[in-house]
Parts: sequence; structure tokens; C-alpha cells
Amino acid sequence: MMAHTEQLSATAHYLRRNTVTAPVAGYVHFVKINFNDHVAKGQLLYTIETKERRALGSFESQDMNDKNYGLINVYAPMNGIITAIPQSQNGVFVSEGSALCDISDNHSLYFQVNIPYEYAKYVKENKSCIITLPDNTSINAQMEMPIMQSLTGLQTIPYMAKPQTDIYIPEGIIATVKLVTYQNSAAIMLPKKAVLSDELMQEFWVMKLINDSTAVKVPVTIGAQNDTMIEIKRPAFNSSDKILNSGNYGLSDTALVKVL
Repeated sequence: MMAHTEQLSATAHYLRRNTVTAPVAGYVHFVKINFNDHVAKGQLLYTIETKERRALGSFESQDMNDKNYGLINVYAPMNGIITAIPQSQNGVFVSEGSALCDISDNHSLYFQVNIPYEYAKYVKENKSCIITLPDNTSINAQMEMPIMQSLTGLQTIPYMAKPQTDIYIPEGIIATVKLVTYQNSAAIMLPKKAVLSDELMQEFWVMKLINDSTAVKVPVTIGAQNDTMIEIKRPAFNSSDKILNSGNYGLSDTALVKVL
């Protein structure tokens, strides 16, 4: 089978996220999480010490300490992964409403692929694709409808590739997507070195054996090609045809040859 693919860049994003904010002004008393941690809804993330409790200092009564007066717990509002943690140290003062951390739903991960406008037709024909991460890990993905209109100036359409994996992928990772732009399961293929051409690469031919010692020039029309093979669209060769693979350069239209 002959296939041709285009390699495009893709950027990881999470569709669903929640920014956890400080419910009161105060000091970070405890941090229970780290970057990239998986958390469950209701899990303790932070404990905030109010300014009033800090101001009391050594004047606090034992009863206040026992009942944790002035300590405010902050819990996870959803299941997910900690994808940003701007407040990660104890003792830092935070104002009310300031961001403590971001939780992203790991099931909402997608890769934004900016498809050139002229390739949009291939997405309709090939819904599946392969995403390759920077460490060369390959992930199967499904191409979905565009997430917006074409980007002015770039002449591209942003599509969403949904990865079929549960592994954690950091947001912002730039991967590559291979998009099949041509595929022919019945293609006739020959090694590239069997196909000859003129200096302008406008005419192509092969040297075909018609008997044990005679090779003749046969013009061919080529199609797609990869690193080693080239598709022959015309004429229709069959498996019994013998094509010179070496020693064919510079031969006349009809030549006597000796096959070793």
C-alpha cells in the first residue's frame, strides 16, 4: 500500500479546568499538594490561617488551638490533576480571591491541530490520526469538528484531536500529528532506483526485461513516493514482470544485458 502523510504540529490543552482561590485573606498554613498530583473532589488542598489568628499570636488560648479557630481549609472542587500551583509555600500571604492552584480534568485533554485549509478535505476522509509526543511516544487519536473558524492570516482551521489514552500529558506540550493525504491499497510500487528520469524530471521510465538478455525502455507515469519506493500509475505491471534495479543508468532504448 502506498500512503503519503503530512506532519503537523499540535498543542495540548484541557477543556475543563477550575481555578481554586483563597476564600479569605490570610497566610498559607499548610500545602497538601504538589504539581501534577491527581486529586479527588473534596480532598484537602490548603489550610489558610486568618490575619486575626496570626495577630493574636501567643495570646491565643489553648481552647482556640484545640478547635483550630482561624484556620480555613480549602478543598478540591472536582477530580483532576494539579496543572498550576502559584501558591506552594507555607507562610505566604494571600489576599481573598487570589489563585491558589489550577485543577484540570484529565479526561478533557485534547490537541489543537491547525489544519491548512487545503487539507481540510482529508480530515473528513481520515478521522483517525497518530499523535507523536516529544519523547516519541505514539498515541492514537480521533479528529473532531473544528473548534472555531479559520484563523485569519494563517489560512488554517483549528481541529480538535482527542487522544485515546489515560496517561498524563502536561498542558502546552507541542506534539506532531500525521495526517494521511493520499492512500492507495492497490498501488504498484517499484524501488526508487529502478525508475529513471531526464534532467528536468519531466519524463520517467524503467528498463524492463523482455527476455533473458534484452531490456527495453518503458515510459511510466509516477505517483506518490516515500523514502525507498515510488508508485507507478501507468502502465499496469504485474508480478511476473522483471524490471532492472541496478545497472540501468545510461542504457539505450533497447539494450543487451546480462543478469547476474
